[in-house]
Amino acid sequence: MSKEQESDKPEVINTVPVGKGRPTPKRKEAEAANRRPLVPKDRKAAKKAARAQRDIEFQQEQLAMKTGDEAHLPYTHKGPVRRWARDYIDARFNLASYFFFLAFAVLLLVFLQTINAQAALITMIVLYALMALMLVDSFLATRKLRKKAVEKFGEERIPRGLRWQMFGRTFYPRRWRRPIPMVERGEWPAGAK
Repeated sequence: MSKEQESDKPEVINTVPVGKGRPTPKRKEAEAANRRPLVPKDRKAAKKAARAQRDIEFQQEQLAMKTGDEAHLPYTHKGPVRRWARDYIDARFNLASYFFFLAFAVLLLVFLQTINAQAALITMIVLYALMALMLVDSFLATRKLRKKAVEKFGEERIPRGLRWQMFGRTFYPRRWRRPIPMVERGEWPAGAK
């Protein structure tokens, strides 16, 4: 090769890593660094501090349930899919949200049976029919919710148990729901209609 050809070639610089920049610790030193006492020196103070930390976290969770603060919600309510599902259920009129009022009516019927058995029987049949309608309505709502959630987020992002969690949510009156409803009735989340 001529000198001209050699000068046309790019110069290759050998860049071999030199190392991690510190010596490897001896086994004895590494074990000593990881060694901690199993029990803290002041167990009462450690227990009190742990309880105070749990109380603070619990208070933050409870406040988040009332305000809808996503950062401090409990794990079972976190995430965009669960938020979307809550909004879907809260935007819908749910027949099952009147369940507690129906249960109260059944309790009143127990007393009515002693007064007029015929009227109590007819009313009981009506109440059981309403209960069946509530169950069917909630089942269909959560079935449709799951279908739309899969369309929007994909099967792999749907949390396990989401459908049953929302099924339970349909049975609470809106003002008793936690986390509180963030949408009004008819205010559907994106991809729900």
